[in-house]
This record gives sequence, structure tokens and C-alpha cells, in this order.
Amino acid sequence: MNNTSILHIKEQKTGLNKRQKEFNLLLQNIEELNRLIPELESAYEEMLQRIPTDLNPLIREYQGFRAEIVHLMDRTYTNDLFRNAYQTKLAYLITESAFDLIVNYGFEDLKPVYNKYSDIDIETAIQLQQEQFKITDPAFLLESENKTEVPEEDEFHQLPEEEQQKIKAEQRADRIAAQIRAAKLHAEQQKTSKTVRAVYMDLVKSFHPDLETDDTEKVRRTDIMQQITQAYQENNLLKLLKLQIELERTDQDKLENLTKNQLNYYNKMLKQQVEELEAEKEAVQKKIAAVCGLPYQHANSRTTVIVKFNTNVNELKTEIKNIKIVLKNWKVPSQLKAYLKTYQIPNEKFPDDDDEL
Repeated sequence: MNNTSILHIKEQKTGLNKRQKEFNLLLQNIEELNRLIPELESAYEEMLQRIPTDLNPLIREYQGFRAEIVHLMDRTYTNDLFRNAYQTKLAYLITESAFDLIVNYGFEDLKPVYNKYSDIDIETAIQLQQEQFKITDPAFLLESENKTEVPEEDEFHQLPEEEQQKIKAEQRADRIAAQIRAAKLHAEQQKTSKTVRAVYMDLVKSFHPDLETDDTEKVRRTDIMQQITQAYQENNLLKLLKLQIELERTDQDKLENLTKNQLNYYNKMLKQQVEELEAEKEAVQKKIAAVCGLPYQHANSRTTVIVKFNTNVNELKTEIKNIKIVLKNWKVPSQLKAYLKTYQIPNEKFPDDDDEL
């Protein structure tokens, strides 16, 4: 951080005591966190900007090839090579892939294919999946004076699927809007940390111009309060501590002379600031992890984060090359059959003898 050199206790011939060493270490931690957090935020924003251009097109391309494979298996299902367990395996692969592509990637054209091989139609399958995660408390439907009245839970599930989806979409939008409003309010309320406010209030008590009767001193304190207020608005603890040390110790200009009690006080404030910054860093790291899959504890530099994102992009490109090869090979029924012979449906067993298949 700029202009914090005054807050570093220089080495002495007799060495530094425990509190002085702790003071220096805490300052180093704060300066490092103040450097790292914006760096990680920048990496996160860069990833968000690159997702629509660098990642999403590859995802769409890859899922498109998956959809082609589903159609290929559908066309090949009645081939004379495929009987009994082979067809059972094909039906399983078709329905599993089609369901994922329909629900998560919007391949609506696969609905007839899914229905062709599944015991239940796609709409019922989607509803069953939703019910697995259904919140039984009707309170999950937010109340609003300006919204359509939400039916009770039993009534809700008796509505047509289209109407249910419409209501849920409205509720999701309202929840998101409420979260945004709450986040903005919280950000305003937490613009300054508790530690910064504590130091700020100490300085205000000591240097507020309204507490001074002498006009000359009042002018000086007015200037001081402007500096204090600016540091407070910037949420800059180190700047406030620097001002506090300079202003309250005008007869001494070296940190080496801080008393035991003063060092204890400063170290307490600095520890609190470190804890707050560590929490802020972890929050950014977890946002990064959600985007690129990097374990959040490993997101400790912009370079590491961007390298991981680039690796994800390159791995997806490789997956696209591989799936194109698979698609090409499976257009030959005998090669698809060779794959099916070794494939096993999870938790199910099939005879190994080819004649039985």
C-alpha cells in the first residue's frame, strides 16, 4: 500500500521485541492482501468477460456433437447387428444423453427421441426430477403485493406444467431481484469495516474541530478531520493508523518509541483488519472456483487463475476433437457394436457371451 513506510518498525541493534515483530508482520499481511484481492477480482472479471467468447461457443459445439451421437444411435438402433442387450444398452445411452441435453442445454428436438426409448415421457421425467428437489414449505413462493397470488402447494402441483414453470420463473426473478437489493444495501452499510470505524471514532474524539475553542487550532483540526474522513471513506486502515501515530505522537517521530500498550492496541486493530481481508479474499476465491473449477485455496494469484481458465478451454477443445472421432467411428455399426460389447449399464450386468447378445 502506498505511503505506509512510516508504519514499518526498522531493525535495531538490540533487535525487535515480540510485539514489534508482530506489528511488522501484520502490516506485511495487510499490504499483501490489499494487493492480492484486487488482483483476484480482476482475474475473476476477466474470466466472466471471456466466457461468452472463449468458452460458451466450445460448450455449444461439444454438446452439439453429443446430440449428433444421440441421433446416430437412434438411427442405428434397428440395425441387424444390434439385438437384445445391445439394444438395451443403446436405449439407456440414448435416454441418459438426451435427457441431459434437453434439460441442461436446450436440445428440444431430442424430446421425441427420448420418448421413443423411455418408459415415461420427457415431461414426466422432468417433473419427477424437479420433485426430488421440491421444497415442501409453500413459503418458497415469495409473497408480493404486485405479483399474481401463489396457490397452495397441493393446488400448485395440480396446475398445468406450463403454468407451474411460469410461476417458478416469476419467483426466481423476484428472489434474484431481492438478493440484488439486499446486497446493495449491505454493501452500503458495510462500506467501511468495523476496525476502520473503531480507529476513525478514536480520531474523531481527539481531533474534531467542534471540540476546540481556539480559532487557530480549530482551523488545524478542520484540515486534520478532512484527512481522517478521506481515509475513512477509502476504508484505509493503514492510512488512519499512520495519521493516528503522527497526530498523537507529535513529540516523537519513530515507531520504535511506541509503548507496550500502544503496540498492543495497534496489533489488535491490525489483527482484526487481517481477519476481515482474509474473509474478503476467500469470498473472491470461491467465486473464482465456481467459474473455473480451481480449488479456491489454490486461487492465490491472477496467473494461476487465468492459466486454469485457459486449461479448461484447451481441454474442451481436445474433448471436441475426441468426440468428433467417436462420431466418425460410430457411423460404422460394427465399431459402435464393439463399444457396446464392453459398455456396462451402471448397477446392471449382462452376459459376456456374444452369442447371447
